[in-house]
Amino acid sequence: MQIEYVDRSHSNCVKYDAIKAKYGEDILPAWIADMDVKVCPNMLEAFRKRIEHAVFGYTFRPNEYYEAIARWYEKRHGFSVEKNWIVDGPGVMPMMALFINVLTEPNDEIVIQPPVYPPFFNVVKRNRRQIVENRLKRVNDRYVMDLEDLERTLSERKIKLVILSNPHNPVGRAWTYEELKELAQLCSRYGTIIISDEIHADIVYEPFRFTTILKADLENVIVLSSAGKSFNVPGLTNGYGIVPNEKLRKFYNEALEAFELTTPNIFGTLALQVAYTECEEWLKALLEKLRQNRDFAYNFIKENMPLIDVSLPEATFLMWLDCSNLGLENPQKFFLEKAKVYLNNGADFGEPKGVRLNFACCPENLKRILESLKRAYDLVV
Repeated sequence: MQIEYVDRSHSNCVKYDAIKAKYGEDILPAWIADMDVKVCPNMLEAFRKRIEHAVFGYTFRPNEYYEAIARWYEKRHGFSVEKNWIVDGPGVMPMMALFINVLTEPNDEIVIQPPVYPPFFNVVKRNRRQIVENRLKRVNDRYVMDLEDLERTLSERKIKLVILSNPHNPVGRAWTYEELKELAQLCSRYGTIIISDEIHADIVYEPFRFTTILKADLENVIVLSSAGKSFNVPGLTNGYGIVPNEKLRKFYNEALEAFELTTPNIFGTLALQVAYTECEEWLKALLEKLRQNRDFAYNFIKENMPLIDVSLPEATFLMWLDCSNLGLENPQKFFLEKAKVYLNNGADFGEPKGVRLNFACCPENLKRILESLKRAYDLVV
């Protein structure tokens, strides 16, 4: 199945239109985590049929929706999900906020693992909880969890939650079963619940494999996910959770009803159902295109910008660039001003000396972006 890149300009697109309106038409955006590809043709056809019906009233998630999720996890990830474990929601981060509110109290401490997805910081702070950092370590060009540091933290403080990015955004790690098992055992020992954001689960490159935290533990884990990233429909605001623990499910579902968040989006629900039942071949083709872009970007940076520390992403369409060796106070600002490339600011991820690159664009644009970064890089080395 063919992957079709598209010009997203003038579509009220955050990635392009919002940034160009602020910084100018000559800016090359390579930041927010969505892709410059058209959705799967099967999904587009399902949307067309739904639009032709011409009524967009209240909807619900049918039994087939939950069956699609369960079958997808069984087929893609080798894990059997019971349908009654699945909980609904408007998206991963709103669902995470609800879980934080029902499982912790104001000023409780929550662990995150920087450099990590900026909304993890926001959702903790804005809900009046305290962040405790368990920073990743870079060992032999690969990021790993510092579980010794985490055990010290769990033993010395009363940590209610650990928020896990799996696969990890932005460093691109697909955590192994062994890593997740050790993490789960550690958290279980200290009575700490893990919330695992698994939204990038289907963007994993051979020979690496995605492992859900559910394989490591059932009682003390919550999985949050969506078809949004893998199938390029994040604007349709739909998410789901997998929560084997009945007590945790009950707490969450009561909060969902209390906040009147039970009405789904027609197209978000339809998108997931079609994605998980009719778009697997499209996803396979997409992964090959993304792998080619990943390899090109990684090799270009290693060969032409060797002072930037970069790890080959095992997962996601994002690449973390550690610019510590460049001596720049603000790498994101430098590359914006000197290269006209807009990258995510590492400070938002808890690491000011880094930037995040989104390589899910057409190869020609990616080449322009990297060549522009190289010209700016040459100014400081």
